[in-house]
This record gives sequence, C-alpha cells and structure tokens, in this order.
Amino acid sequence: MPEALIWGASGGIGSALVTTLKGEGWRVYGAARNTAVIPLECDLALDFDADYEHSFEAVTMRVAQEADTIDLMVYAVGDVAYDKLDGMNSEGWRKTIQSNLTGAYLAYSYGKDLMVEGSHSIFIGAYVEHIRLPKMGAYTAAKAGLAEFVTIMQKENRKQRYTLVRPGATDTAFWNKVALKLPADSKKPAEVASAILAHHQSGQNGDLNL
Repeated sequence: MPEALIWGASGGIGSALVTTLKGEGWRVYGAARNTAVIPLECDLALDFDADYEHSFEAVTMRVAQEADTIDLMVYAVGDVAYDKLDGMNSEGWRKTIQSNLTGAYLAYSYGKDLMVEGSHSIFIGAYVEHIRLPKMGAYTAAKAGLAEFVTIMQKENRKQRYTLVRPGATDTAFWNKVALKLPADSKKPAEVASAILAHHQSGQNGDLNL
C-alpha cells in the first residue's frame, strides 16, 4: 500500500488530497494546526504548527513509527500577510516567509529520511506573475523563493522526484485573507488534488502547471 504524508492536511488542497488518496487505497498521514478539520478517513492526524521547527521533527518521528517509507510527501501549507510592504510589520513578513518557504525546507529536511529512491516530494507554489500585486509582496517573494528551492532540489538529487505545483486560483480559505475577488474560473480543491495524484502516478518529474 502506498503511503503519503500531507503537511497542511486541514486546508483546502491538503484536505482534498487526503480524501483523494484514501479513495485510491493509500495510507495517509496528515499534519495540521487544527487536526479536527483533517478529513476523518485520514489514517493518522498529527498536530503541527509551521511556526515551530520542533513541530516538523515531532511529526516525522511519529510517522516513522508507523510507515516503512513515504512514497509521496506534499507540502500544502501557506499563509499570507496582506499589506503594503511599507506598512507591514516584521511579524507579518516572517510568518508569510516561514509558512510558505522556510516550512517547505523544514518539511523536506526532517522528512527526507522517510523517503527512498523514487519517492516524490510536491510543493504547492503559485504563478508568481499573477500575484505581483499591491499588498502581496511577502507572499510573492515566498512563492518565488519556493520555485527556486524546488529547482535546486531537482538538480541536487536525481534519485527522487520533486514537483512544484502551480494550481492557479483555487477556491480555498486563502481568499478570505485578501481583498481580492475569487476568479470565476477558479478550480475546486478536489480538481487540484486529482491532478496532483495523476501527475504522481504518471511518473513525471518537474513542474505541474494547472
């Protein structure tokens, strides 16, 4: 039975991934700040807060007690401080970079010992050119950095697979945090989750642009 670790399993895309993977016979471990919101079918729901490095260590140590290896790891964590750069406080900047970029590094750093040759790490990114908007500076910088981070990992370790997913506008709680209108052609989280699973099953490496 294939096994997956989903960081951010309570969010729109993360929870959809839990449901989608379980429907395909996977064993799924989900980590989130609010475990009560993780879909009930998740095999193991774990408390997790991207603000704290020890939280990443605790999750991976617990998963290691249950899993032989992880075939698929998805980092679907993210936050946004919606403010102009000259008005944003340092905590808003820090939390945005921490959740979207530093957390991705920590998830991989602590999770890599669970991965074997052929394992697949997936990170939820963004079309940076679409988010170069006023009050989106910290988020744009974080997602641009994430894209370069994944590119370097692809070059440094060719025995595993690394994918940056650019899902485009998706109907998640993200839109409650910004003064932007959800586009009419936005995707549902389940659509994104199905596309991610199909990409994984295809054996492809590299970016997934939806």
